[in-house]
Amino acid sequence: MSTGMADSPKSDGSSRRNFLKVGAGVVVGAVVAGAGVAAYESSVIGSNNSSSSSAVTSLSSELVTTRSQLTSANAQISTLSSQLTSTQDALSSATAQLATLQGQASSASSQASTLQIEIDTITGFLYLNSTEQAELAAVLATIIPTDSNGPGANTAGVIYFIDRQLASDYGTNGTMYMQGPFFLPNQSASITLNGTTYSEGTPKYTQYSGAGYQYSLNMRYFWRWSLDALESYSNSAYGANYEDLSAANQAQALQDLWNNKPTSFNDIVPSDFAYELFMMAWAGFLADPLYGGNRNMVGWVYTGFSGVNQGNFYGEGYTTKELMLMTTPVRLQPVSLAQYQKGTP
Repeated sequence: MSTGMADSPKSDGSSRRNFLKVGAGVVVGAVVAGAGVAAYESSVIGSNNSSSSSAVTSLSSELVTTRSQLTSANAQISTLSSQLTSTQDALSSATAQLATLQGQASSASSQASTLQIEIDTITGFLYLNSTEQAELAAVLATIIPTDSNGPGANTAGVIYFIDRQLASDYGTNGTMYMQGPFFLPNQSASITLNGTTYSEGTPKYTQYSGAGYQYSLNMRYFWRWSLDALESYSNSAYGANYEDLSAANQAQALQDLWNNKPTSFNDIVPSDFAYELFMMAWAGFLADPLYGGNRNMVGWVYTGFSGVNQGNFYGEGYTTKELMLMTTPVRLQPVSLAQYQKGTP
């Protein structure tokens, strides 16, 4: 027993102190290690938490922005949809208007065709032959040309007015005194007229000097012979028919008529025919369309004449008295006799 006790280490104070030191070191090491681990975990976890929070904040901001953009896009879609609806309505309205206009155009075209047929069936020549028609049309275009100022004689159908006049009382001198004696131009023998004897060389009457028409032939032959004489003069003086001359030569040929230059007129004074051409051209341009000229009242529109419109034919609302007392004239749309007789435009 004693031997065993002798072999066991002694439990003295020095050994106890060493043990306590070692234990304390272990505990302190453990504490230090734990503190390090805690600091490391705190560092790592804290860093991860900060990064995650920043990412969440960024995503939230992007989400807000996206939602704002989506709201704006929806508003734009709504606006565009509204515009599309409005455009579709406008297109539908325009389509309907187009259909209406096409219908009106078709109706107008049909009316125009009908009117053209009516014009074609009543427009023709009663007296002038084809050669005279071509020549006279050119003469009338020289007197009243169609240009930038307005319509001319041929646009107004003046040739038809003259043709109808030649085929009626005017052409046969139906309302003119035609008993002799006739004091013809260039007459060589003396003649006694109203108690006065005129001999060769005495000033002769001209057609519009106040003595009236002094030719024994009627107006039909006066025009026919004069047109033929003008055609002959155009060929001899300028080398072609009147209708084939240049505009300058056509004007000069008419000036020659006024100056009595042509010798192809025989017993007709050229200036007498020139005067008749001038007067009849303007008569056809300004007379009521009922007589064959002044088509579509272009002559009245050109000169501002109202025809038989007394102030209210088209609903203008004027009385004749008001028109007479106006200090500033009113230009009324013209009305023809045929319109007035029908009572409608």
